[in-house]
Amino acid sequence: MPVTTARLDALKIRSGDASGSCVIRAVEVKKIYRMGTVETHALRGTTLEIYRGEYLSIMGPSGSGKSTLFNMIGALSKPSSGKVYIDQVDVAQLDFDELAWFRCRKIGYIFQTYNLIATMTCLENVTLPMSFAGMDAEAGRERGVELLKLVGLGERILHKPSELSGGQQQRVAIARALANRPDIILADEPTANLDQKTGGEMIELLARLRNDLGVTIISATHDLKMLKRSDRIMWINDGRIQKVARPGEIDFSSNEFH
Repeated sequence: MPVTTARLDALKIRSGDASGSCVIRAVEVKKIYRMGTVETHALRGTTLEIYRGEYLSIMGPSGSGKSTLFNMIGALSKPSSGKVYIDQVDVAQLDFDELAWFRCRKIGYIFQTYNLIATMTCLENVTLPMSFAGMDAEAGRERGVELLKLVGLGERILHKPSELSGGQQQRVAIARALANRPDIILADEPTANLDQKTGGEMIELLARLRNDLGVTIISATHDLKMLKRSDRIMWINDGRIQKVARPGEIDFSSNEFH
């Protein structure tokens, strides 16, 4: 079936959230990986709600299920059981092409290693998602320049990634994530490869973009500055959400954060 707004509207649920304030909702999500007779339970019945315009940070040790949860709420993987709704659409009901269309327009991704294409300029990297979305080339170029100015790289639009610092490359990645005006930005350890000062600048930039553009930002992080800037912090361990708290409710001097 062709991907259309009508098709997506038909898939939308009425979840009791008439205001539309809940942009992502997961209900009893389980993810099981099988290798032969061995089963690994990465998620064990996760239920959560993420609100429109929220800045949420997810933290957890290696093997906790954090990456799996991140992939679920980013529509990069489908659950073994349970439901994930993004903007009230059950993503499990989307076929391959519909899912690609949906991700391209609804979600922007920021990766720890930037994932820029080395042979392309900053502008070409930023406009690439717009091309996939079918935007006119001239309109895409204008928007790409606008976004690079927004992240402070207006004078670097024709530079290639190798000519940029790590912080500048991450700014390009942020501009690229915003290319198709997504409702949601997923940032996977976005400051992990940056020095403390540059990482702090990235956190402030994301917070400003959230405030100015109204996007929902979901980060997987252990960066103390990012955690403190979040609206809520979610802990996951052994495939389960252990707790959710606001920064003002947390003692950041405890051993948990050092």
